[in-house]
Amino acid sequence: MSMKLNLKLLATRFFQAKEEPPVPEDGVNHYLLEHVLRPNLEGNLLCLGDIDFDAFDADDVSALEDYYEKLSKASQNLSQFAQTVGRVPPAAREARTFC
Repeated sequence: MSMKLNLKLLATRFFQAKEEPPVPEDGVNHYLLEHVLRPNLEGNLLCLGDIDFDAFDADDVSALEDYYEKLSKASQNLSQFAQTVGRVPPAAREARTFC
């Protein structure tokens, strides 16, 4: 079975997409998000002494865990989409589109 991909439509959909985080950050402690999770995701590991434990409570850690799980799922979905696009073989056009 051959799969076709309409790149013009795909590009239009990407340009129409709102510029927003892939996962809503509502309810996520800003300190944990900006000073713990994001630096870790960027490869900047933290020492325990660098963390301000007064800036959050146990419920905030649970909310961050939920956020991270959703972010991880969104990343997996994007990766699967990219793999699917990468498997679509190129197809010749009937008419010349460039000079």
